[in-house]
Formats: sequence, structure tokens, C-alpha cells
Amino acid sequence: MRDEALLLKKHSLHDSLLLRRYDYFLRFLLKGALAGTSAGVVGVAFRLVLTEGDLWRSELLKWAHTLPGWGWLVLPCLGALAGALAGWLTSFAPETAGSGIPHVEAVLISQRELIWWRVIPVKFIAGALAIGAGLSLGREGPTVQMGAAAGQAVSKSLSRSKTEELHLIACGAGAGLAAAFNAPLAGVVFVLEELRRNFSPYVLGGALAASVTADLISQRILGPLPTLRIKELLPLPLATLPAFLVLGILTGVLGVAFNRTLQGSLDVADRLKGLPRWLRASLAVSLAGVLGYFLPQVLGGGHQLAEDVLWGRVQVGIIPLLFAVKFLLTMLSYSVGVPGGIFLPLLVLGALLGSFVGQISGLLIPGFQGVGPSFAVIGMAAYFVAIVRSPLTGIVLIIEMTGNYQHILPLLFTCMIAYIVAEALGCLPVYEMLLERDLARAKSNGISPSTKDKMLIVEAVVESGASACGCRVKDLVLPVDCLLVTIHRGAREIIPRGNTRLLEGDHLTVIVPENRAAAINEALAKVTRCNLKV
Repeated sequence: MRDEALLLKKHSLHDSLLLRRYDYFLRFLLKGALAGTSAGVVGVAFRLVLTEGDLWRSELLKWAHTLPGWGWLVLPCLGALAGALAGWLTSFAPETAGSGIPHVEAVLISQRELIWWRVIPVKFIAGALAIGAGLSLGREGPTVQMGAAAGQAVSKSLSRSKTEELHLIACGAGAGLAAAFNAPLAGVVFVLEELRRNFSPYVLGGALAASVTADLISQRILGPLPTLRIKELLPLPLATLPAFLVLGILTGVLGVAFNRTLQGSLDVADRLKGLPRWLRASLAVSLAGVLGYFLPQVLGGGHQLAEDVLWGRVQVGIIPLLFAVKFLLTMLSYSVGVPGGIFLPLLVLGALLGSFVGQISGLLIPGFQGVGPSFAVIGMAAYFVAIVRSPLTGIVLIIEMTGNYQHILPLLFTCMIAYIVAEALGCLPVYEMLLERDLARAKSNGISPSTKDKMLIVEAVVESGASACGCRVKDLVLPVDCLLVTIHRGAREIIPRGNTRLLEGDHLTVIVPENRAAAINEALAKVTRCNLKV
């Protein structure tokens, strides 16, 4: 009877714990949806403002071309004022400079602070001024950072848990990407692959709720069509794979060139610290205005240029010029330190590369005529993968942005080649490079992460081939201030003991001090991630 009573009590306690976890999970999904709502509203508003800015700039350029002699000065002069104002505003929240995604990544490893009430207005207004004036920057970086800030705002209102706050920041960031491109699945994958890098059920569920909610808002206001409207693409026979091999190598090499040139341009900008940010931004926008008078396609994020390429309206002869000018203008625009991302410009560059290879293939091989738009779609994904090194996000993003599902095989093949080439050339992914620069600059400026005595929950998954596979908990080399509290193995929850062996696929939950989160994350990664080199 006593054993039965103990067994009944054990089952009752287990059921109670499961019920509490289920209740917490549902409440977290609701908070994720609220974060997605906030991020979606901000993201859609930002898209609408930038669309209006593109229209005003186009009308201004048309009017400038009607003026005799001095019309080319109109856009540089007006743009200089907008650029100066954008640079001045950014000085009130320096963390809003550039893409914002590296800053969000630093926040998620407790290396930087996020102040939502100043990030959202500064990023919104300064980003709209800089991109609307003509700098070659995208909307997605600002939208991701503002989405993360919206997630933090929800957390500050509804939660006191630091771990839950970080989860909601990540969910809001994914919702921002979903709202920027009408790509909810890409928003979820971006959170899992780039920001959090684990498949925690809370992260996955919250990101899904936030991204779907943000996309619902986007579709309700902007419509259900894909972000890039393209005509029906021609089928691609297997005989085109050699051409896609060339495209994969080309995007891989030029993707590394993009990252290294961006790093070099930022190094040059660091040497010009004597010039105030507003003056650098003003000069950059003035130069962009001069270029835009003669080549207006390169201004702004490049949404219209991308659609022109995908519709086959850009001829092969002008593609090298457009690529070179857009590439250099993107480097200049990002280096001046005003809000703006690189997603959209690099997608435009990838589309140009793909169209170039496709059109050249059509000239050399008679059966390949008209495949330029198909190559452009795949070039966008391959160039993204080569630069960002997040293949799942790139593939899903391009599929959702274009609504094209028929070229999966060449898409995967080209992205694989681009990824391998970029990795072989030994260049860091762009956001990892930018994150390292951001942390190094913060350290040199005396900005250090918070050292308050708070605890965080860190999660890791034991991958196949990792050193932790088959290892007993007591033999696992972990930092002394790291406490392994639970192991999730499928549907089972295991309380670890010293002789508990870790298996492939085990989901570890660890409690760590907030000020040691980055170092312990790195230590966990060494034992739980596969250490086999390809």
C-alpha cells in the first residue's frame, strides 16, 4: 500500500509539472503573438513610409531632368539635408547605426543592452530619412531591430523573467523579418538558425506565433501577394546544372568579396572619426544623389530594380555597370553609420549576378533562351547564403518572397556550391563579422555588459559527433558556475545525475549567471556541437 501511495504521489507530481509547463507554454505563445503584433505594426508602417519615399524620390528625379543645366544638383542638395538629419538623430541612439541585427545578436548573448523606447523612434525616423534620400540600404535590418525592441516592450509589460525577455526579443526580431518581406516561415527559421541557434520548443513556438501574427497584419494592410511579383518562370532542365555550378562559384567568390569589402569600408570609416556622423551621412547622400541622377536604379534598397531583373527587363550589357555601382554604393552607405540593412541590396546584387549568368547561357546555348529570370531568383538565394551563411533562411526567404517553388533542385544545388566556396575561402559570415566589430568597439569605448547578479536559462542540443555524445554528466567539462538542471530526451524529462549519459539529440537546460552567459554559451557549444571538420 505504501509503495502504491508513493507511486500515485509521484504520478500526481509529474502530471502537475506537465500541466504547469503546458500552461506556461500557452501563456508564452500569447506573449509571442503580442510581440508579433507590435513588430508587425511597426514593420508595416516602416514599409509604407519607405514606399512613399521611393515614389517622392522618383518624382523628384523626373522633375530634376526637366530643369536645364543644374537639375543634377536637386537631389544631392535635398538629400544632404536628409542625410545630415539622419546622422544627427542616430547620435542619440548609436546602437541603431547600420543593420541592427548584430546588435540584437549581442543583446541575446547578454553583451549589449536594448532600450526599446529609444531604438524604435530613432531607427524608424533616421532609417526612413537615410533610405528615402537614396542610400543603398534595406528595410529588413531596421525592421528586425525594431521588432526585437517591440518584443522587449511586451516583455517589460508582462514579464519579469530575463530569460523570457530574451526569448521575446528573438521572437520580435523574427516577426520583424516576416513583416519586412511577407515571409513568416523565413522569420521563424531566421530566429532558429541565426539568432538563437537551437530548437527549444519555447523559442520555436514563440517565433512561430510572432511571425504568423506579424504576417497576418502585413497581409491585411499590404495584401497577400509575394513581396517580389514575377512572371511565370520557364522550367529548368537538368542540362542547366553546369551553368548553376558557375553561378554558385561566382556568388561564393563575390559573396566573400562583399564581406571583405564591407569590413574594409568600415575600417576606413573608423579612421574618419574626426568627421561627425551627420557630415559623413550628408556627404554620402549627396554622392548618391549625383549617381542617382544618371543611374536612378541604384538608389534606395533596390526593390524596383529587383523586380525589373526578375521580369527580364534588364539587358545583359548594363548588368556589370549596375552591379559595380550598386555594390560600391552599398559599401559607402553602410559605412557612414546611419540606420539601414544589407538584406535587400545583397538580394538585388544576387539577382543581377543570376540574370547575367542566365542571359550569357542563353546566348551561348540556344536551348537556354529566356531563363534569365529563373537564374535571377536562384542567384538571390545563393548570394545571400554566401554572405550571411544561413542557408535555410536564404532558401526559405527567396521562396516566400517570390512565391516560386518549382526550381527547388537547382536552388539547393547552387546554394550548396556558394556555401562551400565561401567557407573554403575562409571568410566570416557578415553578421558574425559585424558582431565582432560591434563588441570590440563597445569594449574600446568602455561599454561593458551588465554585471548584475541575475540568472539565465541557456539551452543547447547535443549534436551527432559532438564530444558530449555518450559522455557521462560527471565527466562533462563545463564551467564551474554552470548548472545542468534538466535533459529533455524526446518526450521524457530527465533530472541529470552524475552517471547519466548524454545521447545524440538530448536537449540540455542550463542555469548560468547573466554576466557569464557569453563565455558559458561558447563552452557549451564546444561540447554539444559537432566538432568534425568538413
